[in-house]
Amino acid sequence: MRFGVHVGTSNKFAGTIDEAVAAGCECIQIFAGNPRAFKLGDYDKAAWDAFAAGRRKANIEPTVIHTSYLVNLATSDASLRKKGADLVARDLDVAARAGIEFVNTHLGSYGTADRKAGFKRICKEIATIVRRARPGPMLLLENSAGAGAHCGGTMEELGEILDAVDSPRLGVCLDTAHAWASGYDISNAAGVKKFLTLVDEHIGFGRVRALHLNDTEVELGGRRDRNWHVGKGRIGEAGFASLLRTKALDHVAGVCETPKTPELDRENVATVKRLAGRPKAGTRKK
Repeated sequence: MRFGVHVGTSNKFAGTIDEAVAAGCECIQIFAGNPRAFKLGDYDKAAWDAFAAGRRKANIEPTVIHTSYLVNLATSDASLRKKGADLVARDLDVAARAGIEFVNTHLGSYGTADRKAGFKRICKEIATIVRRARPGPMLLLENSAGAGAHCGGTMEELGEILDAVDSPRLGVCLDTAHAWASGYDISNAAGVKKFLTLVDEHIGFGRVRALHLNDTEVELGGRRDRNWHVGKGRIGEAGFASLLRTKALDHVAGVCETPKTPELDRENVATVKRLAGRPKAGTRKK
């Protein structure tokens, strides 16, 4: 497993790779645009080429683009749904052109509309997006914290979407804080084993391509999204250690979305490496 954090991309990536290297990143997550706007923006080939060269030089892979927070593929509002789908499609296009491996998206909320109808809308939108996308990147569906009418709060629902769309371009990003908020007790080895059994049954480990490694201050099943530093929240070190030492997830990119300062990013990356059983720099495994 490779580890990293979400890094900034302002001023055409000026400082992005330096930020990642300083935090000890082996992989990274970025936004390809304003995460709180519907603006699609133009593709700056020179900037993205330079970014790719920087990633290669620093041996940072994979990279995950996180789509806008405004994406809602479940809504009955056709205009809003199209705007969100266009954002996802645009990020997949950027990823394909820039040599980026994954695009991660939230699915949105059914609102007050019928969930079955909303589910069909999500599957139709995702199928269209991946069918039209340039070859290359995989689209990852992120589990939600299960609040209100949000889609994707259970492994069963994510699995049903994967089955309905049936595309090799589709995978999953599991957010630990969201899983906890949805009621999955992953604070100990037994709970992690139970959770991963459901993941394997409904999703398949091969479809899990990223983890958002976030602890949380929210109570179990609280259905609220509030990230905290790894090992310092309600999930705790035992839960993360059990998850990160799962051999079936060795291929996965682990990204911390914890509260940020350069020092805190370094601390969280160092923590997940330690909990994964990595030897400290300069030491050898016995």
